[in-house]
Amino acid sequence: MIANAAMKVRSGEPVRPIVRWAGGKSVMVETLAKLLPQTWNRYIEPMSGGAAFFFYIQPATAILADVNSDLVAFYSVLRESPRELIRRLRLLKATREQYYVFRASRPRGRIQRAVRFAYLNRLAWNGLYRVNRSGEFNVPIGDRLPPVMWNEADLLKASELLNSAHLVAADFRITARQARADDFVFFDPPYPRGSRERIGFNRYASNFFTLADHRDLGTLIDEMTKRSVKVMLTLANAGHLDGIYPRSMRRTRIRSKALIACNGSDRRHVTELILTNY
Repeated sequence: MIANAAMKVRSGEPVRPIVRWAGGKSVMVETLAKLLPQTWNRYIEPMSGGAAFFFYIQPATAILADVNSDLVAFYSVLRESPRELIRRLRLLKATREQYYVFRASRPRGRIQRAVRFAYLNRLAWNGLYRVNRSGEFNVPIGDRLPPVMWNEADLLKASELLNSAHLVAADFRITARQARADDFVFFDPPYPRGSRERIGFNRYASNFFTLADHRDLGTLIDEMTKRSVKVMLTLANAGHLDGIYPRSMRRTRIRSKALIACNGSDRRHVTELILTNY
């Protein structure tokens, strides 16, 4: 599938992400794959979200992490109990009433939490995961009520691929420090774009991902480069962000559609940066 990384990926057709995620890289994976390093040891994604790149390249060994514990818990259940999860999802229909029942609920069981997460994720506006400062999911339902919400074959394939991944619910700083020489780390941080305060749609947990976080990430990448860790970073083509990251990194600009819009058909094209240190 990807010749220059054949030693470190599985053979097989790319798999679409099974989670809708604002800012996901599904439309960019082919371009990103062309910029992969020739070889690496482990694939590490500290801000996995929908994990589009992971499911596309199918690395043999991976660490998938995210600060969103509900997301990581869902992946864990999908990996370990796919049949039971699918059985429960089959019983659900897409309705506004059910959406708000789930949104108000606080299930304690791991399967029940995974079902709630999957249902809200499938129907939330623009696939956005946003919580208030108390950690309560508060995204309204979107304008789509699909008759079929999940593809069973896709869920089973995703479950199989997740067996190669160590799943971690943690801040990116903690995950990235696990990287060793010749590991490949892919960073896809939230873009503080779309608001006067340069915050935009970036609250995926109870705290914002701020410019200070970007500065920490820039420092971390500089340290990883000195330790011979291979790094790829996607970023908005904005000077106040680009300047935060090491000038020694190679920059590739590509055109893609805006990540979020009130109407999906109205998403404009934007320029994004891909930074690599190899």
